[in-house]
Amino acid sequence: MSSGDEIEEMLLKRKLLELMKKQQQKKDEDDPVKLVKSYLYDRGDEVLDAALSQFPKETNLFVKKLAELIKKGVIREKISGSELLYILRNIGIPVSLETKITILKDGISLSLSDMLKEKD
Repeated sequence: MSSGDEIEEMLLKRKLLELMKKQQQKKDEDDPVKLVKSYLYDRGDEVLDAALSQFPKETNLFVKKLAELIKKGVIREKISGSELLYILRNIGIPVSLETKITILKDGISLSLSDMLKEKD
């Protein structure tokens, strides 16, 4: 194999990789959940996952509309987890999240429930 053939093969492989990346990005844009998750930060994905598991029908409608607004450019900024939770609750989707309170005592991280059990 000559060096010209090797260079040509490398260029073809590079173009193939670029096409595969573009195709994957297009698939991600077609999936509203993936598109919305790409705009979430600060535990936003946890809030969305909780909403999808607790209220799948309602949340999917919300996600489709949110993805539509993102595609149109109406929403440009990322959405935090607390903002998403606030929005969901305001539109009537009462998402509840698991909350843990941990306390650092003597270099050991203990949950509040464990600490209360110790005192009894």
